[in-house]
Amino acid sequence: MLTYQLTSRDLAEVRFAVSPVAEMVLSMRALREPGRFPLQLGWVRAVQPRVAELDWDVLRWLVNDTMGSPDFLTPRPTSPLTQLADELQLIGDVDHETFERQFAAVHGELPDDLTIDKVVEALRQYWAAMMAPYWDRMRTLLSADISYRGHVLTQHGTGAMLNGLGPAISYADGLLKVDRVAANSRTEAVDGRGLVLQPSLFGPHAVIPFDPGAEPILGYPPRGQANLWSVVEPPSQQDLAQLIGTPRAHILELLTHPRTTTDLAGELKVTPSAVSQHLQLLRRTGLVEPQRTGKQVLYRPTELAALLTGAGADAEPGADLD
Repeated sequence: MLTYQLTSRDLAEVRFAVSPVAEMVLSMRALREPGRFPLQLGWVRAVQPRVAELDWDVLRWLVNDTMGSPDFLTPRPTSPLTQLADELQLIGDVDHETFERQFAAVHGELPDDLTIDKVVEALRQYWAAMMAPYWDRMRTLLSADISYRGHVLTQHGTGAMLNGLGPAISYADGLLKVDRVAANSRTEAVDGRGLVLQPSLFGPHAVIPFDPGAEPILGYPPRGQANLWSVVEPPSQQDLAQLIGTPRAHILELLTHPRTTTDLAGELKVTPSAVSQHLQLLRRTGLVEPQRTGKQVLYRPTELAALLTGAGADAEPGADLD
């Protein structure tokens, strides 16, 4: 068991974040033992054809037999919009002493030919094959959970919010207890360092740092996972057109980056007023949002649109996660 000691100041400074790289590393657990992750079996089935293409000579060292990983592989995220490229940069900048020490703590050994550069490259390949096609869907659920927890915190207080994170997590009288199997139970004071709460699809109970004294962070299971993979593949363009109409489906297809009404009209070879009508409907239904840049108004797809179309800014490793 891990117990975090929280002062009133620590409670006031609890924050939430999403980590693309943590979800990536933790997802390897589901590939190792899918039976322990029944809610993610849809993802496991979807990615199976691509598993053999990956560099398992490196990846197999990132999770041990008890599902532990070196802490440097899951740097503490800074915001709900943490960028994959920034996290991979942090991993790439890890000093050799930390690299060796944490791998030895997790595995008891470090292969002679394993380097941080090989780890980062293997993670990039894994992201492109296994995570990028589904990240918009994952991130939307994680973000929705953070919004819900924020509502609970506002309405009922930090204690109620913490006690609702999952059956393995409990809070009372300044002590946040995480009931996880570990070699040694430990108690750690947050002591102004800031506790980060991180929803994770691949932590069915709770996820805690491997090393004692690591920066305070707690992964917890988000709500709404049961139907996450009910439809794994995004709809076809024809299906989308039948759902929202061909012109609007075409507009969403063209919004790979923010564009003006005039720009879209030129692409579609229709009048700006016609495009404007479609954009207003897409905006009212939460599928696009305007952003003003100088005198121009640009339109960009929302996360809901990305979830609907299966498209998004994260299709390539290192892409911007904003």
